[in-house]
Amino acid sequence: MAYKHGAYGELEPSTDTLPPSGVGTLPVYIGTAPVQQLANAAAVNVPIIINNYEDSVAKIGYSDDWNTFTLCEAVYAHFKNRIQPIGPIIIINIMDPEVHSSPETVEVTIINGVAYIDAPAVLESIEVAGAIRGEDYEAIYTTDGRVKLAALPGKTIASPASVTYNKMDVSTVQPADVIGGNLAGNRTGLAVIDLIYQKLNQIPTLLAAPGWSQIKEVKEAMITKAQKINGHWDAVVLADLDASSSVGSIAQAIAWKETNGYTDVPLKVGWPKASSAGRTFWASTLMGVRMQQTDFANNNVPYESLSNKRVDATSTVLTDGTEVNFDELQANELNAEGITTFNFRDGMWVLWGPHNANYKHGVEIKPENVFDASIRMARYLTNTFQKNYGKDVDGPLNRSKVDTILNDAGIWLNGLVADGYLLSASINFNETSNPVSSMVEGDFIFDVKNTNTPVTKSLSFRVRYTTEGLAVLFGGES
Repeated sequence: MAYKHGAYGELEPSTDTLPPSGVGTLPVYIGTAPVQQLANAAAVNVPIIINNYEDSVAKIGYSDDWNTFTLCEAVYAHFKNRIQPIGPIIIINIMDPEVHSSPETVEVTIINGVAYIDAPAVLESIEVAGAIRGEDYEAIYTTDGRVKLAALPGKTIASPASVTYNKMDVSTVQPADVIGGNLAGNRTGLAVIDLIYQKLNQIPTLLAAPGWSQIKEVKEAMITKAQKINGHWDAVVLADLDASSSVGSIAQAIAWKETNGYTDVPLKVGWPKASSAGRTFWASTLMGVRMQQTDFANNNVPYESLSNKRVDATSTVLTDGTEVNFDELQANELNAEGITTFNFRDGMWVLWGPHNANYKHGVEIKPENVFDASIRMARYLTNTFQKNYGKDVDGPLNRSKVDTILNDAGIWLNGLVADGYLLSASINFNETSNPVSSMVEGDFIFDVKNTNTPVTKSLSFRVRYTTEGLAVLFGGES
């Protein structure tokens, strides 16, 4: 190294990257966010689109306490992962500073006019005894998640100072808050999903609630909500099995899944959790990230399974951080029961399992429901048809219009086949599907047939020894 004496500055490349543009798959995450950090904490029970990490900090705040603020895990996984930051995502925060908090009083030591509160205090509720906020001091959240109390120029605060505030309390958030409902037009929890299309002009297709979906009532509500959102859109639910110490083995995970009924067709479940750089992620979070990354690489067509795709993980763990070690053969035991897990292959960790929760090896299953990609692809087709042709409702349907729909939809389907997203596809307007009694009521049916591109679940290469090659020893040909 060259001898140096003096002050130097060097430009270093940024380690932060922005998510790509043109992403079509938008995961929806429901949970708790540190909105108490905001000057106006009004981001409660509304759909919020998050485009990058900085956008998240500005709209919902950020905290490394993922057990309390579950949505921060999704934000970090999408925008801070080391593979490909990907977004946007939609979040629905159900943690209300006015409801899910409790009063607290502490004494702080003032040093050079500054003190800190190491607690999730509701910013708007902070009061310092004997001082007026905005006149004597200011209160702001720092980047490390603490509240900084600072005397304003020319002002002093006596030390120690008595400070009162409302502290966010996750123990007061209940599964019923996640499930929510629609009371007199006031939507809460999962019912807020109904507002996504109306307010954001986006179709919700992936629903996840990491930290909550291992609760059966929440999972059941998510499955119900995922079907015909706004009367039209079909989504897939990403959920987790219990990863506590009581479900710490493969056999226990399989038994827990069956006992609790995590067997729905539109449900993809994961177990256990994964760890990376000291951070622990629910499987459902990493599945949401990987699905978005994979779909983006395929022109936003969800025809490819997330299985055997790299995730930002270094080990598999339980909720308490205990490592769970198993190899590919044991991971396949989970896959055979419709559970997606993690597998170490070629120097990296990948998601492992191409099925949804309905799958069970040896049990007859409809062919379109065998693989996760086929299930998602079916919903992609129905959602796209509804989106593309909703504008034609209440318009006249003459022969010219029928031909236009057949032609335009046929071109789109043929394009999916040409790109390998489907093996075959066709659309027809059949007389047998459209009786006079239906047509006079203005109800028309177009019949679409498609064959999904199958998932390559296994590749076997048969190697057989033969003595034929020995002939080369005598100068002959083998």
